[in-house]
Amino acid sequence: MIGKLARYLHDARGVAAIEMAFIMPFLLFLYFGLVDLTALISLNRKVTYGASVVADLVTQNDTTVTSASIDDYFNAVSLVMAPTPIANVRIEVYQFRKVNGSVTNQWSKLSANGPSCGVPSTSGLQNLMTDNNDIIIGEVCTTYSPYIASFLGQTILGATSFTMNEQIALRPRQSSTLNCTGC
Repeated sequence: MIGKLARYLHDARGVAAIEMAFIMPFLLFLYFGLVDLTALISLNRKVTYGASVVADLVTQNDTTVTSASIDDYFNAVSLVMAPTPIANVRIEVYQFRKVNGSVTNQWSKLSANGPSCGVPSTSGLQNLMTDNNDIIIGEVCTTYSPYIASFLGQTILGATSFTMNEQIALRPRQSSTLNCTGC
């Protein structure tokens, strides 16, 4: 009887299976977490670049930009955001002008897709602008739903989707003001 117990205690068969059973859930969580993290970083870079592209393209116009041109700029952002479906992306362009010390929104153009980005705050623009001078703000926002959140739910990450938003403010290049036809 003691011999059988000694053989049983020294038997190493199945140890690897038990170790794998303990380690595999952690490795899967780590793998899918890193996949989500890299996808999130990539999407964040696309959102930032998309906002920069739309603001830059609008500010390259002379004194007037058309609504159709801005729609073309929105299409350029959809190429930047690929393969993210454009239906999940919201693109917004705002033009602010300072007149007699007061900053007002002169025109804006919004895409019909994605979550609302919200109107940019004018509080920080007061110090950046002089009278009769414009600032163009390009804004892109989207939501990201990580795979790990769909697997583990809200308890681990705190939410099942995250809103990503970026604003880029630029001055018109050709003139101090930029008007929009059809906006």
